[in-house]
Amino acid sequence: MNASSAQVPLHKVPIYEVRLVKCRRSLRLAETTVPEANSAARTMHAMLGLTDREHFAVLFLNGRHQVTGAHVVAIGGQHGIGTIEPRTVFRAAIAACASALVVSHNHPSGDAGPSREDIATTAKLMKAGRILGIPVIDHVIVTRDSRRWHSMLEHGTLPPADEA
Repeated sequence: MNASSAQVPLHKVPIYEVRLVKCRRSLRLAETTVPEANSAARTMHAMLGLTDREHFAVLFLNGRHQVTGAHVVAIGGQHGIGTIEPRTVFRAAIAACASALVVSHNHPSGDAGPSREDIATTAKLMKAGRILGIPVIDHVIVTRDSRRWHSMLEHGTLPPADEA
């Protein structure tokens, strides 16, 4: 038996499938397009505003800024979520073929202003989005009061693209 005909042991390696599965409940929207921050705030309030713990979610948008889906990325405690990793945010966005994202979270405290951590997380997500070709166009913070919300884009707290 020569070396070329010797049997090489084969190793089993798993094969993975990536699937996007629709949740049984749906988000009912009066507006399916997010042309400005106010529309995104109303949409995200409907999804997160009345929860008693912090939730971090994303809206998937197509090239015309039409909402094609939403995903709750993380649920935290009453005062925070902890670390939001770009891979958990973009995993579903890639599977859903999103062209852009609006990220959002709620502040059960009622203070819609962004924290330093909120701005740092947004900068990290914007950088990842630029690399992946799925830009983060806004970060909206909502509260239980549908009139109290903060758009980082609209209020100038969205990190500059060159810093993100």
